[in-house]
Amino acid sequence: LTTSVYFVWQLIFSGDSYGIVNGLLMNLGLVSEPVQWLTDPRYNLGILIVVQLWMSLGTSFLAFIAGFQSIDASLYEAGDIDGVRNRYQELLYITLPSMKPQLLFGAVMQISASFSVSTISQELCGFPSTKYSAHTILLHMQDYGSLRYEMGYACAIAVVLFVLMFVFKKGVSLLMRRIGDE
Repeated sequence: LTTSVYFVWQLIFSGDSYGIVNGLLMNLGLVSEPVQWLTDPRYNLGILIVVQLWMSLGTSFLAFIAGFQSIDASLYEAGDIDGVRNRYQELLYITLPSMKPQLLFGAVMQISASFSVSTISQELCGFPSTKYSAHTILLHMQDYGSLRYEMGYACAIAVVLFVLMFVFKKGVSLLMRRIGDE
C-alpha cells in the first residue's frame, strides 16, 4: 500500500513535463520549464510535510468520528441547564472531555508519526536528499549508524529520540488529564 502511495506522489510531483503539477502549471503558462519538485531544496521539505499530513489523516479522522458518535447527547442538554451558553463552552466543557481517549490516541499516533518521517523522505527525495534538505532525525541516525558506522553517535540519537517521544507522550497525557478535570 505505501509503495503505491509514494508512486502516486512521485507521479504528481514528477520533475518532467509529464508530472501532474508541472503539466498543469505549464498548461496554465505559469512556468515555462518543469520544476524539480523532489530534488530542489526549496520545495522538497514542503512537499514532504504535505504528504505526511495527507497520510496521517485517515487514522485520526476515524478515531475522532468514533469519539463524536460516542458522546451522549444528554450531556449537551445537562450543559445547557448548567449554564453552557455557546459552542465554545460546549467544546471546552463537554466535547473535549468526552473525547479524551480519542484525543490521546490521535496525539500519540501523530507524535510518533512525526518522529518517523524518514521513509517518506527516503522514497520521495532519495537518500541522501539534495543538500540534505529533506534529512530527518531518523535519516540522520540511519546515515551515521549504517553508512558511516558511527554506532555510538547513532545510539545517542536513538536515546534522545526515545526520551523526546516519552516526554511528549507524558505531556499529552497531562494535557488530557487537565482537560478532563475542567
